[in-house]
Amino acid sequence: MAENSTAQVRIGICPGCGARIRFQQFELGEFVVCEECGDELEVVQTNPIKLDWAYSEPYENDDWGDDEDDFDDGWDDYDDDDDGED
Repeated sequence: MAENSTAQVRIGICPGCGARIRFQQFELGEFVVCEECGDELEVVQTNPIKLDWAYSEPYENDDWGDDEDDFDDGWDDYDDDDDGED
């Protein structure tokens, strides 16, 4: 008897349009394009398959507020009194 050589088909959902995207082989970090809406997606979880929009650079939030001295908002020079004096 011959072995069944078909791989198990797994399905991920496009976060943009909800289309079902079928996978026979996939890897974490793999990029795919949704055939329905054209969004570029990335496999961000493998069990179950979870897709997210692909970004050119990873989002990093670790630099917020580190360089407070480099930010000049101009509020130190603002005079909110209506008396005409600075």
